[in-house]
Order: sequence, then structure tokens, then C-alpha cells
Amino acid sequence: MLLKNAKWLNADGTFSKGSVHIENGIIAELTGRDLPDAGQEVLDASGMLVLPGTIDPHVHFREPGQLYKEGIDSASKAALAGGVTTVIDMPNNNPPCTTAKRIEQKKKLFRKKSHVNWGLMLHATEYGLPAVRPAIKSAKIYMAKSSAVPAITSEATIRRLMQHFPQVSFHAEDETEFDTDAKTGTPHHVKRPRASIAGALRKIEQALRSLPEKERPRTVICHMNTADEVRWLKRMKQEGFDVWGETCPHYLYFTQEDYLKQGSVFQVNPPIRTAADRDALRQAIADGTIDFMGTDHAPHQKSEKESGKPPSGIAAIEWLTPQMLHFVDSGLLSWKRFHRLICGQAATCYKIEKRNGIKAGNFADIVLVKQAAYPLKSEKVQSKAGIPLYENFDFGWRVEQTIVNGKIKFNGHTFFKEPKGKEV
Repeated sequence: MLLKNAKWLNADGTFSKGSVHIENGIIAELTGRDLPDAGQEVLDASGMLVLPGTIDPHVHFREPGQLYKEGIDSASKAALAGGVTTVIDMPNNNPPCTTAKRIEQKKKLFRKKSHVNWGLMLHATEYGLPAVRPAIKSAKIYMAKSSAVPAITSEATIRRLMQHFPQVSFHAEDETEFDTDAKTGTPHHVKRPRASIAGALRKIEQALRSLPEKERPRTVICHMNTADEVRWLKRMKQEGFDVWGETCPHYLYFTQEDYLKQGSVFQVNPPIRTAADRDALRQAIADGTIDFMGTDHAPHQKSEKESGKPPSGIAAIEWLTPQMLHFVDSGLLSWKRFHRLICGQAATCYKIEKRNGIKAGNFADIVLVKQAAYPLKSEKVQSKAGIPLYENFDFGWRVEQTIVNGKIKFNGHTFFKEPKGKEV
């Protein structure tokens, strides 16, 4: 494949112009010259920006176990529409992915169905610790129950898991701090108070400090939603700990007032918090305290969301790249920070090789975007969830082409079934 008249984003935040030559799924050459057409597929990138494919390290594609909510096929198409070329799927399935056997069963599904590249997280438990190297790179520790498996709230258990896994990602809400006696109608963010986050961070820190430095795993705080986490992360980094932070678009665009006005469509775990928290998170993605973005794509049926006991979760992967470009347009993010947030830092943190940007020798995971001339609300929602939370936002860019491993998988209106994504 040959991209002509291309203007591509480099890791340092600058743009280069010219041609991108792709061979066997790999970026073979980047040049300012107009390369001749040698019979390969040619894509004219005039009027578009050529960006690296986004890595979303936090998704719930709901398969196996809850195919009625979403599924690998529909969710990975939604990912393509959002400029996402690689995902890491979370393990709180039904049944939860707690063993090597269940992970392998899930891998078979992804190999067959996923239109984007993928990796799978292991669900950490107090029992049955599996062998980890080289098969398992990272494990998820839920400090609030999120599957059939009990939550992990014991500092001693956290420390033991840290000694076993080379990398751990935390759902950092300590459920022992939840208001279990809350009356019907109590707001979601009141049932799951800020104290649960403070308690979780305290136990994580104590566990890390109790271990010799060489035994400490890389530690990721997922879906950061408060200013408290920003301060904690900044302090721990300054002290030299190998800690990383992830946040989600819904924490950057909405506040608990949106939840109070519009209800369960904005119910998510951890809850959306205050305007002050939102502003602190925005500043943290701008200054580099937070390392990368994850959508926490967690679809539910509309009928479930409208029920008397609505589940928590927001489906939003199909808007991720335009959402982040909006922050560039508004001046919050530099192009360099944008690059690090959408692919550079996630690739480094999770050791995803050759997918950290547009450069020779990397896989050709590329997204072409164009300034929008039509409203977002006119677009069809690809996720089975079918809930367009961002229809009233004026995102100035749309994904025109998504290329995965050198093959066009989405051209703005059509999804192409083959080839499938690769395991990362």
C-alpha cells in the first residue's frame, strides 16, 4: 500500500509530509518524495491528517458470557470507527478469566472475531495463582466486586499478588468503604464515596512500600476519576515508583451533575465526580501526570440502563480519537502529548511492540482523520449499546480510514471482515 500526499504525526509532535510505503503490514519507508505507483494499492491522503492508530488499554467487549450486551465483532467495529487499532480486554467476563484455560478459550474467540489487534488481561484472585512468564504480561486486581469472583481488599493479598505478577492494574475502589446501607434513590457517587478511593490507594502504596524495590511490579491505576488520585500518582512518581495512570473520556467531559440530571446513562464505576475533579484530570493529561487514555468501553442494553437496578458502564470507544483531537483543538493538549496519550505511553507500559507510532519498521496501524462537516448526532452508533452520549458535542474531526496491520479495515462507512487483528 502507498499513502500519497500524506501529512503524518511524529512522536515528537511535529508533522512530516510525503509518502508512506507499506509492505507486508509494516511501514517500510517514510519519505518526503512522491514515490511511484508500483502496482500496489494507493490511498490519497490529501486534506487529511495521518495519525498513529490509537491503543485502548481498557475495554470490556463482553464475550464470552454476555453477547447480548456487545461482542467482539460489534465492539471491534466500534473501535475501528473511533480510530482504535489495538485494545486490551478486561477479564471480568462470565465466567471470569481467572485461569490459563479460560484465557486460551477467550483468545480463540478474539482470533476468530476481532477486527483490531488485541491483548487479554488475567483476573487476579486469592487462589490458584497461574504461571505468568512469558504467557501473562499483566493481571487485573479488582478491589470492588466486578464479577463472580470476590473483591480483593486485603493488603496482604495485594502484596502477595504483586510478588507473583510482573505487572498489575487496579480497579482502585476499596469496597469495604462503600455505603452498603444506602437507601433506594441514593446517588451512585454517594454509595461509592471518595473514601473508597483513598482507602484503595493507601493499601496499594503500603503493599508497594513493603516490598523490596526489585520485587515491585509495574502498577497501573485504571480509570482515574478524582483529583485525589492525581495527587497520589504525582507523588509516587516523584518518589521513583513504577506507577502509571489511566483515565477515561467520560471523566474529562462530564460531571456528577450530568448523572444527577440524566440518570443511569451516566452511571459508571468508578462514578463520575465533580467539576473540580474533571479539571484536575484535564490538567493531568496535559502535564503528563496521567500517562494514557482508556475508554473502559462497557456496554449494556438500553433496557438494562432504564431498569430499576441499572448496571454501571458507558460504551464510548467509537468516539475516542475525535474526543482527544477536540482537546488539541481547544489548546489543552499539544500534539506531542496527544501522541503519548493515544499510543506512545500505553505501548511502553504494556510492552506492545512496534505499535507506538508512525515510523519505519513499525506495524502499519494508521488512522486518517478529516475535519468534520456534519453533526455527530447524524452518525449511526456501532456498539450494540446504541447510546450516543456525545451527540451534543462538537467534535471537529471524523475518522475517514482505519488501517490495521497495513490493511484498510474501515473507510468511513464500510467495515472489512478480513484480515483479522493480531494478538499483542
